[in-house]
Amino acid sequence: MSVRNYLAALALSSAALLPIAATAQSAKIDVGEGVTVDIKKEGPLRIAFFSEGANNSAMQASIDGAKRAAGELGWQIDVFDGKFDAVTQLNQLQNALNRNYDAWVLKAVEGNTMCSVATKDAPAKNVLVVVSVLSICGRGANEGEALWSPGTLAYVGGAETPQAFFQVLDRMGRENPGPQKLGVLTGPELNPITKNHEAALKLFQSKYPDIKVVAVARTDYSTPSALEKAGPMVQANPDMTLYYTAFSNLAKGLVPVLEQAGLNGKVKIYDNGATAWAVDAIKDGTVAVSSANRLGSNAYNAVKAIDRARKGEPLSRAIGDLGEPLVEGKPPTDPYLIDTSNVSTFKPEIE
Repeated sequence: MSVRNYLAALALSSAALLPIAATAQSAKIDVGEGVTVDIKKEGPLRIAFFSEGANNSAMQASIDGAKRAAGELGWQIDVFDGKFDAVTQLNQLQNALNRNYDAWVLKAVEGNTMCSVATKDAPAKNVLVVVSVLSICGRGANEGEALWSPGTLAYVGGAETPQAFFQVLDRMGRENPGPQKLGVLTGPELNPITKNHEAALKLFQSKYPDIKVVAVARTDYSTPSALEKAGPMVQANPDMTLYYTAFSNLAKGLVPVLEQAGLNGKVKIYDNGATAWAVDAIKDGTVAVSSANRLGSNAYNAVKAIDRARKGEPLSRAIGDLGEPLVEGKPPTDPYLIDTSNVSTFKPEIE
């Protein structure tokens, strides 16, 4: 082939590639404050799912929900275990900026630490971020749309805010009038969800001053930790009549301690999480009320929100666990409080 013919053939070959490049479309996604993120409209995406941990059934429910949504969409998903350590997770986020992800779903270990990288560094690299469960940038105690952080696509959750937790405590106060002594099992002091439980507890103490908090046990939200911490608390305060547990794993650790102390059936437990164990405990009367924790649905809908956005579908900045817009003042899921009246039809998402 002559040089002239070779160049002509090369030109035709190059021209044949141009229509393909021209049809590759991207969607400009508004993430607030005049910032947009470009994301391809069609084809599989590569996403990163940042979990605050992976060592309990609640975290596994989240991971399973995210994987299920990615599988339905045909997307690649990589899961990162933050090990409940803010420095570890921050390093994971920073490293992910250089790994060509299209989008992230972030369950922050600590919201302020992750704020800048999620709301500024990620969109600057055209990475679309959805924040799940724990709001970031100091917004964790907010309600409704105020849980969303500009720079991200949306916040998905709402069942872990002070007002949401207060619904359980308010129910306890209404059902147990008059002087009472209350024991609380909660999480680590600096954990964002723990802080929201404590904010809810302050609201409760203001509304129900006759119910006195006489003991607080801090745990790592695991059953073994609750079992260890509940023993001294119950032994030192045998006249407590009420218990509030920040998660069902803690109630699960508390119950055998109460049984050993001969207090089973003499106290009432108000709980958060509505795990499979808690559902059975409500049915047999061990637990009075629990709140619905739908972490599987939360992560599933966080991933789906990315797909909805690139398709141009209307999307609220604050989304409930079940995928509907989160409205301040309304329960984040329906039903939210689980008791004997609805436990038979409730399907727990956490073992």
